[in-house]
Amino acid sequence: MQTTSPEHEIDSAYLTALLQKTSDRHVTQVNEWEARQFHGGMEFDSAIYRINGMATDDCQSFPWSLILKVVRPTRQSSEEEGIWYWKREAIAYQSGYLYDLPGGNITAPACYGIQERPDGSIWIWMEDVKDDIGPQWPIEQYARVAYHLGQFNGAYLNQQVLPSEAWVTRDWLHKYTDNAARMIEFIRSEPNHPVVTSLYPGITKAQILAFWDQHHQIMEILDRLPQVFCHQDAFRRNLFTRDGRTIAIDWGYSGIAPVGAELVALVFGSLGLFEIPPEQVRDLDRQCFEGYLQGLREAGWNGDPQMVRTGYVLTLLLRYPIGGSVGQVLPALLEEESRKQLEDVFEDKTVKDLEKTDPATIAFYQEIIPEALKLLGLKRLLGVVWRIGVNYLQFSLAKKQ
Repeated sequence: MQTTSPEHEIDSAYLTALLQKTSDRHVTQVNEWEARQFHGGMEFDSAIYRINGMATDDCQSFPWSLILKVVRPTRQSSEEEGIWYWKREAIAYQSGYLYDLPGGNITAPACYGIQERPDGSIWIWMEDVKDDIGPQWPIEQYARVAYHLGQFNGAYLNQQVLPSEAWVTRDWLHKYTDNAARMIEFIRSEPNHPVVTSLYPGITKAQILAFWDQHHQIMEILDRLPQVFCHQDAFRRNLFTRDGRTIAIDWGYSGIAPVGAELVALVFGSLGLFEIPPEQVRDLDRQCFEGYLQGLREAGWNGDPQMVRTGYVLTLLLRYPIGGSVGQVLPALLEEESRKQLEDVFEDKTVKDLEKTDPATIAFYQEIIPEALKLLGLKRLLGVVWRIGVNYLQFSLAKKQ
């Protein structure tokens, strides 16, 4: 989303009142401030700024900083039950629910104020969270966060009642996967388009379409698993560690999902945004899954680990190759205006870089697919394998024409 900096629209009196909430200081005046935009995920209807400057209390001047998230309504974000409902995060903060989450180690940043602006946008003012470790986490820290997420999710499997408020999204993965329908048809009709062949090399294109053809049946399996309340977008850029706890920002996807689904963003969202080297993903997958299971056990859940693995693996194959790549990345790469926005999101990557899927990432997906097929049961396994073969043959013939 291209936005004008909010720097000159900020009201000094309102800002002074916000700063009063951030500390015990008696703020008498905010002297100056500036705004710097930075980028998170793929939601182009929002913009995030660090607002910092100098203020004065009764004795001296001191530096301060806050985070301002500007969210604007769009056609696709207007539905309360939709994927990208634009008010969901603001309502979640106002509800207070995010500050008393079970498990004790997951929480949200302090939210100091929410403004409804004359232009129809919402401004969310939050604390500027500092990470105790820094931008580069070792795998052990990812595993520690997975453990925290397991404690959080696991409480809902052990007497904690699921939230029922209207802002809590349900069937999020259904809608996110279905959102890829238009681009699935584009792949079928234009299998040799340069972006399609670059993004989905070899057999991957045939595999994606085969899983798409079975995605409603896969969702039925996921719907039968134990359900928990999740953040649903807990990848590295949305996470901070402070005093041994995990602070999670961006609760816009928060809702009900199968056990195990929470891990998908932590592992593959972090991989997809180049937060970890692709060659480390196998170790990341193993340690995070073990940490998550440990957290579930500590929360009092003693169910079958295969149910957790089913939720994780099947959610992964629907969410990122189909919902994320086909549903969001592919159309963004095909449109000139959004191509520049992708470079902002991925920062040190050019659009040409983003058109190519890393071979190490593809290799790991190829290892996950056989595991997923086994979890589907024999009938669905045979159906997916047959569809992969037919799709691959059709694409091979089309390439020769």
